[in-house]
Amino acid sequence: MRGLLTAFLIFATALRSQTAPPTFQSISKQAEAARDAGKMEQALTLYQKALKLRPAWDEGLWNLGNIAYDLDRYSECAPAFRRLADLKQNSAPAWTMSGLCEYKLRRFDAALVSLSHAETLKFEEPAELARAARLHLALTLTKLGIFERAINVLTEMTRVHKKTPEIVVAAGVAGLRQPWLPAEVPESSRDLAFSLGDAMASAMELDYKEATRKFAALVEQYPQEPNVHFRYGAFLNVQDSSQAVGEIQKAIDLAPDHVPALVGLTVIYMKREDLDKALEFGERATQASPADFSTHVALGRVLLARENPARAASELEAAVKLAPASPEARFSLASAYSRLGRKDDAARELAEFKRLQHLDK
Repeated sequence: MRGLLTAFLIFATALRSQTAPPTFQSISKQAEAARDAGKMEQALTLYQKALKLRPAWDEGLWNLGNIAYDLDRYSECAPAFRRLADLKQNSAPAWTMSGLCEYKLRRFDAALVSLSHAETLKFEEPAELARAARLHLALTLTKLGIFERAINVLTEMTRVHKKTPEIVVAAGVAGLRQPWLPAEVPESSRDLAFSLGDAMASAMELDYKEATRKFAALVEQYPQEPNVHFRYGAFLNVQDSSQAVGEIQKAIDLAPDHVPALVGLTVIYMKREDLDKALEFGERATQASPADFSTHVALGRVLLARENPARAASELEAAVKLAPASPEARFSLASAYSRLGRKDDAARELAEFKRLQHLDK
């Protein structure tokens, strides 16, 4: 009888082990073992199973995302890293990897959101990952047509990580104001893009002597390219605005609706207190690109200088509507409201300016 009871207990235990569902602990250990053994496809499947049991397992999300990224399975890594970023809002690596996956999927709007978030976190991550984040943020901005911000990102990247061929090409494409990825640059434009990017990168490195030599050679080789003249003018403006005006004007002569050139001359003439010229170019800029907030900021500041706060407020309200996160637009609008005696509105805009300034620190 005792032998029969023992056999029954053994059978019952075996039956329970066969029918009991695997636990999170057992699956997660299997996933880690498979990863350590280099069995990545198996590890990926196991991490997915473990995360179904514990969706907020941050280590599992990170490992799943990295394995999927290495396997070029970007549609699987993107949601994993985005979920991790949502769980750990202050994790620059999570936001960066989310952005890199979205970039690989050519979902550039989503990539911009994630990589911009990494930027707000000051790219506080390992140096190689920070470099990838900055580069792909610049490439994404260029692809979306946000060229001047892309150039600003590349400038910071050059100061932090030094000039590389990747930066040179990215700068050249952004400088030409073309929504291309590096692989999309037409063969007919490759030499121009590289040469322009090389000159721009020297300027970013603050090597003014070398940048001057390269830009001078460029304008001689490509006299009909407005973006070459504009970028040379933008570089010269750092040292001597009188020389800059001539080059920027050449860009406008070749391309009358060249918005950065129009905005550039607006700012230069305003600093010179030539408000008639500043107003002329500011109005041309807003007419050429009414959807560009920078044109409204430039014109609004000119109008403030000309003691026309009512019209300035209208322009600056348009700027804030287009770019609510622009500290410059908020501060200028606060000034316009203050001159109009709209104290509450001025205080609101000034408070928002201070909040945005704090976020940038």
